[in-house]
Amino acid sequence: MINFLKKSLLLLFLVLLPIITKAQHKFGVLAGVNLSALSDGILNSTYLGSNSFSFHIGGVYELELKEKIAFRPKIIYSQQGDRETFDSNINYELTYLNFPLDFKFFQKPYLIAGPQIGFLIDTKKNSGDFGDLPIFDYGANIGIGFDIKDFFIEFNAYQGFNTLIEIEFAYEDIEATNTVLQLSFGYHF
Repeated sequence: MINFLKKSLLLLFLVLLPIITKAQHKFGVLAGVNLSALSDGILNSTYLGSNSFSFHIGGVYELELKEKIAFRPKIIYSQQGDRETFDSNINYELTYLNFPLDFKFFQKPYLIAGPQIGFLIDTKKNSGDFGDLPIFDYGANIGIGFDIKDFFIEFNAYQGFNTLIEIEFAYEDIEATNTVLQLSFGYHF
């Protein structure tokens, strides 16, 4: 699986290389806070634990495709899951290496939307063990941002589609996914 991933990334890089060398592009860094939970969806009200605060840090690349459209992939180290230790049905501290493949629309303010792939790099189970988690997480991002010269601020919502754990309660069964709200501050070089 890892070899397939390496070959796919290399092929993607080779396909995008001619575009990258001729288009306007910029690199940047970002960091911020997460409000995350394991839930049955961002629009649903069933949270398995409590919302918890953590952080994220990473890099961003922006490639202008048209005047008001850019491809904006990121690589982000992100702490997610339910990280609170009190009054919780489940307490999984999850750490991911996420790859949001966002598109940026408009200028000031701008919208971002796109898919995200995440790789689980660490799990800490502080209460009940509901089994092993899948190594991959995938879902969708949507957000809004604002550029101030070389600085930017973004608010982003991520909803995972991949079921991480299944829990049977007396009144219903829950398929838990990652639900994350992020506030990021960044700088373009």
